[in-house]
Amino acid sequence: MIIGIFFILISGFIYIKEKYNVVTIEGERVFNKKIDIIQDGRYRYSILISILSFILGIFSILSSIIY
Repeated sequence: MIIGIFFILISGFIYIKEKYNVVTIEGERVFNKKIDIIQDGRYRYSILISILSFILGIFSILSSIIY
């Protein structure tokens, strides 16, 4: 079950890294959406890895609950 949660966290981290910038404003971290996203092969590969990691995490959690 821990592995499934780990995969879901990885997928969230990759998605946030590709879609948002983290900016520090007055000592607080703020997520700003990227305006100009370059959709090259690396971007598509990262989003694909994020989706597959999320699906793997869901199936891992379901497997541990069922068995």
